[in-house]
Amino acid sequence: MFCVKCGVELADSENICPLCGTSVYHPDIIREKVEPIFPSSEETDIKFSRTGLMFIISIAFIAVIAQLVICLFSVPDAKNWAGYAIGGVMLLYIIVFLPLWFKRPNPVIFVPCDYLAALLFVHYISLKTGGGWFLKFACPVIGTSALIVSTVVCLLKYVYRGRLYIFGGAIIAHGVFMVLLEMLIGLTFGGGTLRWSYFPLIGCFIIGMGLIVIAICKPLKESLKKKLFF
Repeated sequence: MFCVKCGVELADSENICPLCGTSVYHPDIIREKVEPIFPSSEETDIKFSRTGLMFIISIAFIAVIAQLVICLFSVPDAKNWAGYAIGGVMLLYIIVFLPLWFKRPNPVIFVPCDYLAALLFVHYISLKTGGGWFLKFACPVIGTSALIVSTVVCLLKYVYRGRLYIFGGAIIAHGVFMVLLEMLIGLTFGGGTLRWSYFPLIGCFIIGMGLIVIAICKPLKESLKKKLFF
């Protein structure tokens, strides 16, 4: 045992250094509590109020909508654009800020609700413009996209294995969706036969099948995990 101050060798029975008088540290010896020289750097915990923040954001959105409603009845020609602005602000709130009211928003519920809100907004635009393209084009396009995305979100939420199968199937479904999109464009607005949708279909099919092959071939999957670190 050695002195902690001068380094002289001490006997096990000594409690004080005979050279410098420093107390020898021993588990049985009560050490004097030394006050810290510098103040503690511990920061006080600041609790984040999600409800308060969302209340402020909601008040701001209500104020914007109220101003747009006032413009609708007081500004000339506001009927031509105020409805679109009100619908856009409401759609933004529903998609971005409404889920923030909940600590753990369930995407299986909110994703279809977001698509439904978008569908209603597009339906309003169709009625306002008198285009008559909602049932022929917008409704099947948004509905098909909602079906694909909602299915993928539901599988990712409740199925804990086979993520590569899910992503591969989703990419292939996206390629088929592009073909459907071009077909609906041609039937609704005129455009003739299919021209460009084959390219995303082929690309999505190759990528999707590649993910499925990786999921099936376990040695290839393990090799990619080691090389790509995922």
